[in-house]
Amino acid sequence: MSNIILQPSSNKDAREHYVDTIQNPVKLNSIEQFLDSSEKQILNDIYSNGECLIWGVTPGGSNITKWNRIREGDVTLFSKSGGIYASAVTTFKTHNKELAAHLCNYNNKGQTWEYVYFLDEVRSHAIPYRDFNNAVGYKENYIIQGFGVLDSVKSKLVFDEFGLESSTYIAPIDDKEYDDIAMSIPETEQLFISKRRLEQGFLRKRLFGNKTDSTCSCCNKSYPISMLWCSHIKKRSKCNDDEKRDYNVVLPMCRFGCDELFEKGFIGVDESGVIIEIKKTTNENVKDYTSSIIGNKCTGFNNKNSKYFEWHREFHK
Repeated sequence: MSNIILQPSSNKDAREHYVDTIQNPVKLNSIEQFLDSSEKQILNDIYSNGECLIWGVTPGGSNITKWNRIREGDVTLFSKSGGIYASAVTTFKTHNKELAAHLCNYNNKGQTWEYVYFLDEVRSHAIPYRDFNNAVGYKENYIIQGFGVLDSVKSKLVFDEFGLESSTYIAPIDDKEYDDIAMSIPETEQLFISKRRLEQGFLRKRLFGNKTDSTCSCCNKSYPISMLWCSHIKKRSKCNDDEKRDYNVVLPMCRFGCDELFEKGFIGVDESGVIIEIKKTTNENVKDYTSSIIGNKCTGFNNKNSKYFEWHREFHK
C-alpha cells in the first residue's frame, strides 16, 4: 500500500523550490548529465513529454531514514500556513547531490536537498489542518512542522478521507506478497477489495513497468495506463492455484470498449494471435466497434498465454 509523505513548505527555500521544480517542470535534457544510463531510461519512460517534477530533502536529522521509506506511489502533501495546499505522487527516487546542487544550490548550513524524489499528478487542495487532523486522529491544533512519512494505518485514513491514491503509480510488492494475496480467501468484503487492489497493482507493475502510456492489446491504440485495464484472459474465478500466480494470464485492454467486449465474449483471439468475433450482436454501435478491431494482431499474444485464449474461446462459444 502507498503511504503519505508530509512536506511543510512555507519557508523561503521551500517556496522557491516549489516554483522552480514543481510549478515549472524541469526538462530532462537539462539534467541528464547528472544521471546514469539506467536513471535516464527510467525517467524517459515515466516522463514521455521530456519534463519532470522534482523534490528533495537535506541529510539533516532523521531525514535519510524517512526518505529510505519512500516508494513509488507514495503521495506527498505540501503544507504551509493554514493547511495542505497540494499533493503529488512519487514516481522515482535517487540520492544525487550534484543534481540537487544544480537545481537548488545550498542552504545556509552548507547542505543541499540531495535525497531526491520525482513526482507527478500534482493536484491543488485547500485542506485545513483541522480536517487533516480529524482524519488521522491528531489533536485539532496539530501543525505539520517537519518532513515525515506516515505509517500504513494513518496513511490509509488519509487516503480513505481525501481520495489521493494514484491509479498509475502503484506501490510495488514482491513475489511472495503477491502469492499470499492471489491465494488468500478474505473473510470480509473490505479485506477482499484491499487485497485485490494490491494484486492488481502488482500485475499492473509487471505489465507496464515504469511506463505511463501503453498499448491496448486489441485495438492497438496507445493510452495512459490509467485508461487501461489489467485484464484477465481467463476469468480469475476459473483459474486454478497455479494460474492465479501466473503473470501471463493478464494483458492490457482499454476501458473504451475492448475490455468489455473481451470480457463478455464478443471478441476473442485465435490460435495465431488474431482478434476474431465469437458472439454476434444486433446493436449497430457494438457491431461498428467490433468490426474495427477484428483482424488486428493481439499484441502480447505468445506461447505462454495461448492456452488462456483457447480457454476464453471455448468458454464463450
